[in-house]
Amino acid sequence: MKAELFIGLRYLWNTRRTRFLSVITLISVLGIAIGVAAIISVQSIMDGLQNKMKAAVLGAKTHILVEHETGAVQEHEKIVSKISGNDGFAGVTPMIARDVIVSVGSELTGAVVNGIDIATAGSALMLPKQITKGSLKCVANPEECPEIVEKREALDTFLRKPGAGEKRYGGLQGIAIGSEMAKYYAIDIGDKIKIISPTGGELNSLGLPTPLVKTFIVSAVFFTTYYEYDFSYAYITLEAAQDFFATGGAVDHIGVRLKDVYAIEPAENFIKSELGAGFRTKNWRDMNKPLFSALEMEKVLWFLILGFIALVASFNVISALVMLVIGKKSEIAVLRAMGFTSRSVMKIFMFDGLTIGLIGTTLGTILGVAASFMLNDLPLGEAQDVYYIETLPVDLAPSTLIIAIAGSLLLSLAATIYPGLRAARLKPVDALRHE
Repeated sequence: MKAELFIGLRYLWNTRRTRFLSVITLISVLGIAIGVAAIISVQSIMDGLQNKMKAAVLGAKTHILVEHETGAVQEHEKIVSKISGNDGFAGVTPMIARDVIVSVGSELTGAVVNGIDIATAGSALMLPKQITKGSLKCVANPEECPEIVEKREALDTFLRKPGAGEKRYGGLQGIAIGSEMAKYYAIDIGDKIKIISPTGGELNSLGLPTPLVKTFIVSAVFFTTYYEYDFSYAYITLEAAQDFFATGGAVDHIGVRLKDVYAIEPAENFIKSELGAGFRTKNWRDMNKPLFSALEMEKVLWFLILGFIALVASFNVISALVMLVIGKKSEIAVLRAMGFTSRSVMKIFMFDGLTIGLIGTTLGTILGVAASFMLNDLPLGEAQDVYYIETLPVDLAPSTLIIAIAGSLLLSLAATIYPGLRAARLKPVDALRHE
């Protein structure tokens, strides 16, 4: 072991007041540990929330939308068949998406109605797995849905009018609504709901579009874990949407789901090369840019806020080393008289500061990783009504550990510069004058 390292360890371990540094040095170690632990645990929680939110958003929408410049995609069956052969695609499905007004009784609210192909929707959307009541088969054939038939029979018994259920439910087309919409309107499987398209009808005598109104029967309720979708999204069959919005057999876009959500560029290039001019694509990043930008900004802000804890701890390291330099003036003078250069003396105190930083960082990393594992899937209780999640999601990424450890060690290294320079500039004559 070099002399500088040996002397540095002796300075850290043997002091007059404690067996390990001073109280302020111990506080410095704990401060660094708390800062590193906080960064690791909080950033892991933020990553978990972000990934959970991303999964909810990507589950409710397809990863890429293929549109035509005219606004309507004709002969969608041929287009779906043409691009379905790509190995990177998990599913392809035609879709119609329109802004509408949902009415139940006297209550009105805005929503988005999506017309989906029941046969292929499951390959491109997570909707079938997100349905908690009913099914897509019930949406396609409400009259054959067991839940609706059971409710109809119960209603007939309650009204004591055989056939009343047939009159009430017969001929209506099915619709799937989100759990929050169902809660807001206090409706369930088998209840009726009106869909109003303000601009979908023909022009009247005043030249204004006549609103389209159609009654559907709730045939499924889904839960995506994302409030906006669960409150304002609804799904009907593609045929029902084409008929209601009078699209003439066309669809609004083709939805594509990727096996690798980040393989956007090659997928878009393939689609454009296969379909040619007139078609354009929008990927999930473009469609959700405000949301993901806000989540990323929040993550960065939290990292900067927590980073100040480690920064404060680094100032404590400076204080501890300055006090150590003051307390070791005579020893430094002796070392200089024995032939130690200014650089060698500086290395001693820089090594001490790095040791403090290394111990604090190691302890903080252990605490941060342990806290992340302990907090993962922690039940939130009443908080789930606020945050819309039942358990706390924690995603401990290697990049979080690397950034936290490297940042802490760099701050510790920077904190050793001033005390090291002060010790290196100490003159033996000045130090021994009053001894």
